[in-house]
Amino acid sequence: MRSSWLTALLVGGGLIASLAACTDSSDVGLGVGSDPLQGDNPATVDAVPDVGTTRVPPITGDNVRNRPRSQSAWRFLVGSVDDPVSGTGLVEAEGYVDFAGRSNDVPSEIENASPDARAAELRLKTDYFHGHSTESIDVEVYDLTEEADMDSARATASFNADASPVSVDTAQINLSDSDSLVTIRLQESWVNDHPEVFQTGEDFESNFHGFKITAPSSEAVVGFSSSDATLRLRTVSSGETTTADYSGLQTFTHVEQRSAGDPPSGYRLMQDGVGTGLTMEWSFDENPLDTLESAPLNRAEIFVPNDTSALDSLDSAENISNFERPQPQGYRIIATRASSPDVPLCREIQSTVFPISDEDCTLPLDPTAAPTAALVPDNISFPIFQQSLQRVRSGQSPVFTTFRVHIADRANTSVNQATTIQPGLPTTLPALVPKGGTEPKPPRATLTVTPL
Repeated sequence: MRSSWLTALLVGGGLIASLAACTDSSDVGLGVGSDPLQGDNPATVDAVPDVGTTRVPPITGDNVRNRPRSQSAWRFLVGSVDDPVSGTGLVEAEGYVDFAGRSNDVPSEIENASPDARAAELRLKTDYFHGHSTESIDVEVYDLTEEADMDSARATASFNADASPVSVDTAQINLSDSDSLVTIRLQESWVNDHPEVFQTGEDFESNFHGFKITAPSSEAVVGFSSSDATLRLRTVSSGETTTADYSGLQTFTHVEQRSAGDPPSGYRLMQDGVGTGLTMEWSFDENPLDTLESAPLNRAEIFVPNDTSALDSLDSAENISNFERPQPQGYRIIATRASSPDVPLCREIQSTVFPISDEDCTLPLDPTAAPTAALVPDNISFPIFQQSLQRVRSGQSPVFTTFRVHIADRANTSVNQATTIQPGLPTTLPALVPKGGTEPKPPRATLTVTPL
């Protein structure tokens, strides 16, 4: 079948001289061209999906001991940011951190020191900043009142803490330190009020519950490396300093959003932290997908753009010169399998398509496309559309019904030729996705076909 769009492409010169083929197929009419491609004059077409908005609070909690070996570092966030991008609202983040017990005793120099000679402090390394530049941010630290299970907790969760801070009245996050290490001092009485810090291992972890950290008057959100978080006890005697460190065990970020309006005209908004993402659905009984039953499919990609230049333009229009906003380092696309029992499983579609539930599959992305796009490459997109077209032709459902897109801020990594999907690092970042038009283009599947 030759449709009007395909004829227009060929007559209008929309030809592609050469494209690498993916795999061979024995399916008649839907085979994949080898190199050179089967047939003549391969042409491309954009299949634009129906796009909607979804909101799923992201996982912001982590436990080092339960972290998969393939997963690298985590972070937790503190502060608030009012991004100039309309629709983002005021985003507030509270950080939580708990520590692992020591395998050996606290040095006797600390345990036997007089109460006024002991000190305690949080030592944190910054790895993220979103908001108005500043040299320091005032913070408050609170004791948690009970054991908190932070592992895999979502951003809407929270944990109980004392009403009065245990940090010193002038506690600050000093962002001007060149080595990115910040120190938050705790009140002098804190060590004496917490005898459990002199216990080891599981006894310490059962009796010490961790901290909540807030920055209620800040104009920026700061991220701290979970792996580098340390609770340090310290004493000085005869000019000699003795320390005892407790390493980070669990961290979590609670996120709230206030006064969010509409996104800029012509765009949809994705926003991490609050979990705003997109849904995409392709209709195989509408143009152009309904015309591809006979045309051999040679190549496919799924492309979700982030118009980073539009973000820069908005900052310029608002004359904002001291506002810092990092770019997302990665995205996530989760595809939901059709409910039909004959739909192939995730890994039956492609070996690196990972199941995350009975219904949902995480699609590997091309890490080089970030931050300007979430791109599902040909080796993943091709079997999805090839199998879907084959199934629709025989009266069955497509492989997937819905694709959900979120900011993940961590690139997929290749390990032994297999793609490892890691949880996205917590952020508060926005992304602007064009709604439609020719430039900039909206989310789409770009398909290359060879007319028969």
